[in-house]
Amino acid sequence: MNSIPEKTTLELIVDSSSIRLDRWLKTKYPSITQGIIEKLLRQGKIRVGGLKVIAGTRVVSGQKVTLPSDFEELFKQSRKLNQRAEQEVEFTSEDKAFIESMLIWEDEELLILNKPAGLAVQGGTKTYRHLDGLLRGYGKIKRATYRLVHRLDRDTSGVFVVAKTAEMAAQMALAFKQGQIKKMYWAIIQGQPTVGQGLIDAPLTKGFQGDFEKVGVDEKNGKVARTYYRVLKHLRKNDCSWVELAPETGRTHQLRVHCSHLGYPILGDRKYGGRAVMSDQLYLHARKISLRDSEGNFLTFVAPLPEHFTDILHYEKIDPEQFRGV
Repeated sequence: MNSIPEKTTLELIVDSSSIRLDRWLKTKYPSITQGIIEKLLRQGKIRVGGLKVIAGTRVVSGQKVTLPSDFEELFKQSRKLNQRAEQEVEFTSEDKAFIESMLIWEDEELLILNKPAGLAVQGGTKTYRHLDGLLRGYGKIKRATYRLVHRLDRDTSGVFVVAKTAEMAAQMALAFKQGQIKKMYWAIIQGQPTVGQGLIDAPLTKGFQGDFEKVGVDEKNGKVARTYYRVLKHLRKNDCSWVELAPETGRTHQLRVHCSHLGYPILGDRKYGGRAVMSDQLYLHARKISLRDSEGNFLTFVAPLPEHFTDILHYEKIDPEQFRGV
């Protein structure tokens, strides 16, 4: 006699109105990590209405969410592994010097850093050394609590804002959400578009390429995404251009996808069509950020360029620190 097969999936009915899928899952399973949610979504093991979705997909009351039957065990194991890994990553004197080498500004409310390319902001699967973890270790020494209020891609360098109080974290998070914080990036792109300035208005949506998340332009279903650009200078070497990018919205990979959409991908951005030149690194740098502190003072911070970026400009006999558009 054949045994009855065990059920391989769990089905939950959403009981909230218009909430991100990852946030809704965390209300049901408070100890779940973002990393395991992202992994299961990439693998298609978490679905909404039978469809493969992303963490930011909004779910509404009555929708059916399908999970693997061993879901709870998976994230319990993942949590134990992450906790063990974090315990094993000791905060050293070299880590302290590393954090201090990034320092642009620090007061009682804010810490402003120049994040190097290659450093992840938060941990994930097999990512145990990241800015969030380093700041926890640094905070123990400084007797401070550092709170992340936004993100930069692992491969993007540049100015990064950290709050030191719960009140400032809430203020910064709201300001980022409402577009009150102005950001300006520098990039080296392939090709030489006409010198001038303009607006890239191309809605974006998240999708998948195999197991990996990839963002694309979707005029019909995408979310509003707008980037102002200015061509600063054509570069003779490798048929490239130095450009300024000012995002009006803050979509994932927005600048990278918008440049690629125009036919001028950012150097080193292999995910979106960029080639490697002089360095395998991404030539995208968060150059400047402007914000208001708790007293309403308008503050602007500028992050010096990383070496791989300055190398290509110095080849052209350009001193970026003297550029009038800083």
